[in-house]
Amino acid sequence: METLLILLLMPLPAFMGRVHDPSPGIFQSKEEARNLECTRLSQAEAHERFPGQVPEPPARGSWAVTDALACSRRFLRIGERPARDEAVLSALRQKVGDITQTASALEAGELTWHVDAFYPEPAVAAKISVAAKTDLVERGRKVSDRVPVLAAGDIAVLWKLPPQQAYPLACERYFAQGVLTERDVFLGVMIVDPRETQLHAGLCARGEWRWLQ
Repeated sequence: METLLILLLMPLPAFMGRVHDPSPGIFQSKEEARNLECTRLSQAEAHERFPGQVPEPPARGSWAVTDALACSRRFLRIGERPARDEAVLSALRQKVGDITQTASALEAGELTWHVDAFYPEPAVAAKISVAAKTDLVERGRKVSDRVPVLAAGDIAVLWKLPPQQAYPLACERYFAQGVLTERDVFLGVMIVDPRETQLHAGLCARGEWRWLQ
């Protein structure tokens, strides 16, 4: 369930609009503050998601609420996740945003986007995938819930190859088998080396794979 806390930000000097301030202070320790994951939203978006907590945007030119900070508590506190997972998730929105921005610039037009994340921990992979899909939707892209799947024989071959070879070959097979058409693109987000925390990404379009980072 998204969002336990909402901070409404108002132009100075209207300080009374703060419903709950997630920063460390009298009512919240530094440790508690560090275990919040927050996202800044426009007031219009915040009202749409949380109509009971955030009022409608005021009339243009009014001296009132301008935006909101939506926060949710982590399921795991800092230090409880494996170090690699923590490093990836701590800056996930920014990392994924950079990837989707680059991908969107390369492929414009009326395309259907398919997204998948390849990460050793399934729960983290799901977070990466959802973050990428959400960011693409916010950029106005049409995003499918379907993940392209190859035949078992293809998967058996790809499993034995290093990532630098496996992803381009999988892209070729997607197109050759009609899993993806000319109106589809596939964005894959992954770590290439199990020891690293850097997210890499590639884009598959018309049977050609391009590494984004």
